[in-house]
Amino acid sequence: MSKFTKKELRALNFRWIWQSQIGWNYERMQGLGYLSTMLPVIEKLYGKDAKAKDYALRVHSQFFNTQPAMGDIIVGMDIAIEEAGGANAIDTVAAIKSSLMGPFAGIGDTIFGVIGGTVFGSIAVDLAVNSRSYVGIAIWTIWNLSVLFLLRPLMFDLGYKQGVTLVTTMAHKLRALTEAAAALGVMVVGAMISTMVGVKFGAITAFGNTFDLQVLANKILPNFGAVLLVGLCYWLLGRKGMNSNKLLGIVIAIALVLGWFKLLII
Repeated sequence: MSKFTKKELRALNFRWIWQSQIGWNYERMQGLGYLSTMLPVIEKLYGKDAKAKDYALRVHSQFFNTQPAMGDIIVGMDIAIEEAGGANAIDTVAAIKSSLMGPFAGIGDTIFGVIGGTVFGSIAVDLAVNSRSYVGIAIWTIWNLSVLFLLRPLMFDLGYKQGVTLVTTMAHKLRALTEAAAALGVMVVGAMISTMVGVKFGAITAFGNTFDLQVLANKILPNFGAVLLVGLCYWLLGRKGMNSNKLLGIVIAIALVLGWFKLLII
């Protein structure tokens, strides 16, 4: 029989949602947020056992970092395991946290990052730019609120009810969903590059002839300039010390220089 009521479990779920990033730092990342989430569990299960309580506090404050939405599943699993096994299950919980946070982060970043940020984000941008409509932003907002208040509680409940069996029984389904989301993301990003990134080359005069660089680029690849710019940005972001602010400055500088020599129409 569960030691936690449905109301208490939902409260624990929302503690993780709101506090998963609290006190985030480079040493333990989400460790403090995880500990903060588990405090009511520790108090209820080990409140009268000082030794077990001390050990649980230490274990739950260790390094932890995953995609927050997928963390709902891990938190639910860990509560169920500790509830069933007591102090003897704390080491098991620590092992599960360590083993799942990496793979679940990859799954969560792909699914929630691609669908929320790329798909719905691109819809919002496209409608705003081409139709001057707020509908896309509304759709994006609805998606984020649905994840926050509907999907994430379901994921927590799934982890709590299924426990460790979730990792084995649904592994192939999670893998298939991740691959599908990744493929969708690549398609959407490709479409965004061709439709949203505008790079138009100018013309140069050499040996008495004028060469239209845009015509030549189109013969190589339609929207060649956009592909070239995105590829350059992607490569630069992989360089040491590079960040989005520096990259933005570099792109502006390149555009101004090429525009000055009329090699780029801006």
